[in-house]
Amino acid sequence: MRKLLVIIPVILIHCSCRELVTDEFREFDPVPTVNSILIAGKPLKVQVSLAEKLDTNKLTLAVNSEISLYIDGSYVEKLLPDSSGLFFSSSVVEPLRTYSLDVKVPGHETIICSESLPSPSPILNIVHTSRAGKDEEGVVYPSVSVTFKTNPTAKQFYELVVWALHERYKQAIYLEKITDPVLQNEGLPLTIFSNEIIRDSIYTMTINYFTGGASAGTNIPWHTDLYPLIIELRSCTSSYYKFVKQKYLYETGLDFDILSTSANAFQLFSNIPGGYGIFAGYSVVASDTLFPVF
Repeated sequence: MRKLLVIIPVILIHCSCRELVTDEFREFDPVPTVNSILIAGKPLKVQVSLAEKLDTNKLTLAVNSEISLYIDGSYVEKLLPDSSGLFFSSSVVEPLRTYSLDVKVPGHETIICSESLPSPSPILNIVHTSRAGKDEEGVVYPSVSVTFKTNPTAKQFYELVVWALHERYKQAIYLEKITDPVLQNEGLPLTIFSNEIIRDSIYTMTINYFTGGASAGTNIPWHTDLYPLIIELRSCTSSYYKFVKQKYLYETGLDFDILSTSANAFQLFSNIPGGYGIFAGYSVVASDTLFPVF
């Protein structure tokens, strides 16, 4: 055993990278970045900044930008920044209308981006199961099954968000074992998906979940703590779907274990012509509050 303890550090030393990593980066011309997630029923919110070199610590907001909003090709208004540097519209986003931004950042080419949100898909039924299965430690976990409409003849994108309502805040649930075939087809531990393999106009998706805590009692096994729930079914644009999946891969690539994982660099998805960022969104249908019991 003592020999093993001596050998391991030696192996780690010889396996480590010997090349000096510089902390000096080449000059990088700032590039405009436009970020906006459109949500049906809410005003448009836009952040404009400048993407700079890697050692830049503070985000440079381009608050002196001029942003013009067009809806269905017609000029509507000029967006104004608030004290935090975010630009807001007075118009509320609606599905099936085309929203376009004309963004002028001083010293840069004008950026034009456009997006249209799909109609929201209705939730037809929700069934909560308090004893859906057991995890590796024998803790009972619950599930929620959501039935909704989709159009199998057209490519559509969705995100199913389950909110647990704690006493003072709400929090998205954690995924337990993924058993739903549509989610399995996506290949990532996320609840964003397409209807690629859905063949019917009505589908029921089941999500096994964990709320972050567990408890037990007399004659009651260890089980996930249950909280009131609100279910959101988001009908997403293609760009939003790609952005969320790529964001997960990007963040996973940043947070890797050097001893057990290979480091892969993933770029963030961008659909901003002539710049960086994301202009995408979703329409949403939310359920009434559910009160599950064990």
